[in-house]
Parts: sequence; C-alpha cells; structure tokens
Amino acid sequence: MKTLTAEGVARPPGPDDLVRNLEQLPATAAVLPHLLRLLKSDNSALSEVIELIRVDSAITARTLQMGNSAYYNARGTPCDSVTEAVHRVGFNEVYKLVSYAATAQLLMRALAPYHLQPEETWKRSVSCALAAEQLADHVGVNRNLAYTAGLLHGVGMIAIDAWMQRESIDLHFDSDELPSETIASETRLLGYTNAEVGAALLHLWEFPPSIVEPVRWQYDPRKSREEPLLACLLHVAKWLRDAAHVPEDQPLPIQPEAWILETLQLTPTDLEIRLYQVRDAFARAARLLED
Repeated sequence: MKTLTAEGVARPPGPDDLVRNLEQLPATAAVLPHLLRLLKSDNSALSEVIELIRVDSAITARTLQMGNSAYYNARGTPCDSVTEAVHRVGFNEVYKLVSYAATAQLLMRALAPYHLQPEETWKRSVSCALAAEQLADHVGVNRNLAYTAGLLHGVGMIAIDAWMQRESIDLHFDSDELPSETIASETRLLGYTNAEVGAALLHLWEFPPSIVEPVRWQYDPRKSREEPLLACLLHVAKWLRDAAHVPEDQPLPIQPEAWILETLQLTPTDLEIRLYQVRDAFARAARLLED
C-alpha cells in the first residue's frame, strides 16, 4: 500500500527507497568516487586515471569534447584521444575535467518541481562547486572533495524530479530565501528534503562520507557530527553560488550566520573577496557551455 501525503499524493517510504528505484538517472557521476581515490593515492599514475575514464563511453566522448573546448584548448590545437585531453589539462586539473564530463547529462536538465530550466540547474551546480573550491583553499581542506560536494549538492532535487516523472506526479515546491530554500515545502509534501535524498543517492553511488555528510546537512551544518567543517563550507558556498549571479543593482542575499563564518575563519571581507573570485571562475567555466 502506498503512503499518502496530506494532499493525497503517493509518498515513497523514504529517501533510500526513492533513489534505489530510479533506473532512469544516468549514473555516470558514480565514476567520481573511484577517481577521487586514484587522485588521493601517491601511487596512482596518470595512465590509471585515463583507463578509468575510457571505461565509460559517454564520459570519454564528453572528455574529448571538453578537451577541445576554448576553456581547455586556448591554442586551438585539436586532440583526438583521452590521453591527449588529460595531458592537456594536467594531473591537478583532470578531476575538474572529468567531473564536468561525468555530470553533464545528470545536471543539465529542467527541474519542473523547482521551476528550474536546464541552464539554471547547471549554473547553480557549477557555481556552487567553484565556490566550494575557493573556500577549500581558505579553510585548508581537499579541493576535490569540496568541489564535488558543491557540484552535486542539488542532486536530491534531480532524484525527486525523476521520481515524480516516474509516478506521473505533478508537484511544485515553494521556495524561501537562503538558507531554507524549498525544504519547508518538501517536508510538508514529501516528509523529507532534497538534502536527505541527495545524501542517499551519493551513498548509493559509493561517495565517501566527506561528500555525503555535507550534502545531507547543507541546510543545518550544526547537526553534522562527522563533517561539520565541510557542511559549513557547503552552506557558505551556496550563498556564494547565489550572490555571484545577483545583478549589481540588486541587494545580495543575507549572509550566513556569524557562527558559520567563524567556524570557517571567514570575515565579511574574506567573503567579498571569494565572491569576486567565484564570479571570475564561473565566467571562465561558462565558456564550456558555449562549445
């Protein structure tokens, strides 16, 4: 028997069951935990990274496309192999290249329940990833871990949208200002939030707790027992994500709570500096979408 919400809508038993049955979601992002392990190992060679990429034809094709993009190919010299693409960007940048390639199909999609067009979904994801990377440098945590948490922080929204399409359910979530966003509406209609669903999906794809837990507690970092620093980092990265795209004549979102900034040893001046950096980084990354 299906559980029903107060509105009479079928409710899945829980986040774990929701994500376990979503066959239509592309699982290419699941290659990223394996790549993270390779890049963190001192014994890994670039050849192992290349072989991991070549296992998936979709990632291979996208990696080649991006290797030839203006972002990575300033000289205009074509590359026709994964090996050339990886060597072109270098060992330190290969994770960003592959993460773009692996998540392109997943993140470039409309999310009707959240009133987001494909470009907006991608922009939010990439902006948050770049913001998290900037904050990682400041805090002194692993850049790739922070970047991945930022890139996939909204994956629960994608899973919820996919579930609704499968069940032919038409719901729309009301959105509040940061930091709450849609969680009040999600809780009322579903019984849980996109953050819980996102954490369940990332756990299913075997991402480490250092990514799963920040995504789970992105709305309430105080509750994170395992990764409070990264949860605070992701919380602030979401502020930077939105602030980076506010028109100059409009006010910025209300800054995160003081205790969160203190946890990250950030001052308002630091936050302003990071904001400019995220804007510049996104402008460069947006060139990927033009190719």
